[in-house]
Amino acid sequence: MRFLILRAYDIDDNNKPDVVYLDFYDDTLATPLALEAAVFDIKGDGRFDWKLADDINNNGVTDGLDEVMAIEFAKQFLEFNWFSPVVFIDKYLKVFTEDFDGNGMPDTVRLHFHVGQGEPRDETLAYTAALYISGDGSGKGASLSWDVNNDGRINLVDKELVQRFSRNFLVFGWHDGCQSKSYQLM
Repeated sequence: MRFLILRAYDIDDNNKPDVVYLDFYDDTLATPLALEAAVFDIKGDGRFDWKLADDINNNGVTDGLDEVMAIEFAKQFLEFNWFSPVVFIDKYLKVFTEDFDGNGMPDTVRLHFHVGQGEPRDETLAYTAALYISGDGSGKGASLSWDVNNDGRINLVDKELVQRFSRNFLVFGWHDGCQSKSYQLM
């Protein structure tokens, strides 16, 4: 199974995340951590100004496009307001797809918000959200979400955030049985 784990930390202790890690896993590999990216706000101005990224878009080249994608996806992740205030408290998001009809295109994108150390498991799951896709590879579909941006309200903002984030996850093509489908970053 392929999945992405995103973690954000408030290293400067100013109640804002200043580092985001994107770890791409494939548990069929001998070393499951397949690709990595990290973006940092070094100046403390709320903007990412330093980044490192493997070939996270799987086009065979590690370049500036990978860095741009890492930054944009990290920014979207921060909209969930799901970060660890200190390194020893671990909040993270596991993102993965499911292909129920076996046609090589995801039918759903799942977002599992975890709190806890170690491997994602039921005991660390805080809440979930999902985008159920039409099955035609378009990325269109219906979402199921709660207060995913943690602002105390369940509203259209949560739904749109889940939809946009899930569709952008599809851009990476990081799912099992991936058919080459060109998605655009939103």
